[in-house]
Amino acid sequence: MNAVEVRNLYYSYDRKKYAVNDVSFDIPAGSYTTIIGHNGSGKSTIAKLLLGLLEKEKGEIRIEGLDLTLENLSEIRNKIGIVFQNPDNQFIGSTVRDDIAFGLENHCFPQNEMDAIIEEYAAKVGMTRFLDSEPTKLSGGQKQRVAIASVLAMKLNILVFDEATSMLDPTGRRDINNLINELHRDQNLTVISITHDIEEVAQSDNVIVVDKGRIALAGTPKEIFRHQYELIGMKLDIPFIYKIRNALKAKGLKVSDTLDMERMADEVCQYVLKK
Repeated sequence: MNAVEVRNLYYSYDRKKYAVNDVSFDIPAGSYTTIIGHNGSGKSTIAKLLLGLLEKEKGEIRIEGLDLTLENLSEIRNKIGIVFQNPDNQFIGSTVRDDIAFGLENHCFPQNEMDAIIEEYAAKVGMTRFLDSEPTKLSGGQKQRVAIASVLAMKLNILVFDEATSMLDPTGRRDINNLINELHRDQNLTVISITHDIEEVAQSDNVIVVDKGRIALAGTPKEIFRHQYELIGMKLDIPFIYKIRNALKAKGLKVSDTLDMERMADEVCQYVLKK
């Protein structure tokens, strides 16, 4: 079953040039899919179209089998949510508790159930002791954790992360990526991540590469990273360990598809000894 189905999607900001140009793809339910591309490639536009934040010009979008139309928009938003690049843009409440509660109130959760839900999802993202803190006084990584908790608490099936770690330092980025992986695994969420973080891409199930408003490549990380020079041509990169593996294969060495540096080094040593 597909959580998201997109067919022949078009969108233009200026009615002259398409930012999204005849795009089609499927995202399986329960998968972790990353969408990558250089700035201006159209990847964030795709994310906004999936949420109904922008109105498509042509094409079809189905979320869990439901057509994304104005009539269905409210029901669609009970299925899919988004965490943006800057969490400050999502804060409404004066405390972390109030902020998580805001989404629950909008989705008409019973008042007598809300406290337990807030506590549950604050705990999932490691923010229980900050529930009575002001969101503006938190660190960047803590703010993103609150933004994630606010979306998770609404018990949606699909989460979109639009450059959600791009404003964080390397430690914060790694922590949030680990959290997203954990939530995806433990809660069987469908995760769609718009990202520049190539290490995150390597951890995902599927990758969609967007270039000039079109789908340039699609597949598993291993399949995508075989296209090293095409990715470089699109101003993208691949993880260092893939570069090593590709270089060894180009030299004629029979290197397995392992991403274990130690095992790869052992294979190279065995090859040299046989020579």
